[in-house]
Parts: sequence; structure tokens; C-alpha cells
Amino acid sequence: MTSTRTRKPAAHERPQRRAVARTPLARVDMPNARVVDLTRVAKARRRIASGWYDRSDVRDSLVEAVLEEMRGR
Repeated sequence: MTSTRTRKPAAHERPQRRAVARTPLARVDMPNARVVDLTRVAKARRRIASGWYDRSDVRDSLVEAVLEEMRGR
């Protein structure tokens, strides 16, 4: 059994890529918009997976925090 080595084509041998026209994103102005902290999202996902939020005292404080956030306080 023989194996053959292949080489990466040189830049001038590669097919040219076409530029893709992209639609610019529209900016949405929301007065209460905030940046999401992905580290906090990851921490919350770990807590959900471990059952942290299944405790009644934690659930109560979570509901209170969500209501406060919705009220804008």
C-alpha cells in the first residue's frame, strides 16, 4: 500500500472567492437595552443544571428579581 502526499495549492492556484453582499444590521433603539454578560449567563446555566433553582427560597428571590427588572427598577 502506498500513500501519496498532497500539497496545499498555492494562492494563485486556488479558486477566487466572490465577495458576499451583506445587508447592514439595523440599529434598534431601546431605552432600557443593556449588554448581556455571557459569563453570568454561563453561571446561570450551571446553576440550572445543578438544580440550584429548584429550592423554594431561591425560586422566590428569582421571581422577585425578574419582577423588579420588568418594572425597570
